[in-house]
Amino acid sequence: MNGLERITRLLLEGGSISAQDAETARAYFSREREMRAMAEKFVKEKKMPCQSAAEKLAVTLSAADIARVRYAELGIPQDIYFDTMSDIGVWAGQCRVQGGEGLENTPWLAHHVRLELFKLGRLQFQPIKRPVILNMGLACALRLRKLPEMCLNVHIPRGGRLDRSACEAALYGAPMFFKKYFAAEYTAFFCLSWLLYPGNEKFMDKKSNILAFAKLFDLAGSCKSNGDTLYYLFGSRRIDPEKTQAHTSLQRAALEYYKKGGRFGLGCGIKNL
Repeated sequence: MNGLERITRLLLEGGSISAQDAETARAYFSREREMRAMAEKFVKEKKMPCQSAAEKLAVTLSAADIARVRYAELGIPQDIYFDTMSDIGVWAGQCRVQGGEGLENTPWLAHHVRLELFKLGRLQFQPIKRPVILNMGLACALRLRKLPEMCLNVHIPRGGRLDRSACEAALYGAPMFFKKYFAAEYTAFFCLSWLLYPGNEKFMDKKSNILAFAKLFDLAGSCKSNGDTLYYLFGSRRIDPEKTQAHTSLQRAALEYYKKGGRFGLGCGIKNL
């Protein structure tokens, strides 16, 4: 069993990828050395050196094997490894939804295999420099200058309920994780997401988990932008509201709001320890 076959089986057994993902990668087991060489380049340069979505999946799996060794060297628990790498399966699934087979969103997954991002409980955390945040061109830049030089960028992965207590536990434990395994201290969180947009209150249930999550942060600013909300709710940044089907209560409420001319947006939140 070569390295690509081994890591594919390991991630499948750990629940990080699906049987369909493993089957797609199987076609590249005989090209393990080539996939490994491209994976090393991917980890080093953050650029995927191939074009095929199926091949990108095989290279990313090989890169996950490189990350597995680094996790072991640092003593990071295996369950955190499997949880973090589960984003490979999430985005492979998204690729299938869009009619492909493999992976497309490899720039995002580069953070995972380079140990720049970790899934700790319900949330993902990524150390980020304040200048990087300010360079996003956010209207709330003045308030964001109050952030420390380094903070933890919070991402909300797909899958599972956005339970407030689970999110609070993740926010509580994240600084301890980075202090233990990287000797780094963080005292603030930053989050930029459609989930934090204050306008969500106009169409969401008052007891919504999304609204409860947003209250975990101090709103530093917001802007109108339909793209992210439409993408995460309906799978596309542009939709025809008359032809789009709603399958959940949240989708139905958002679609009705959108038909009436409602606008979605992004909220920028900060949280200090």
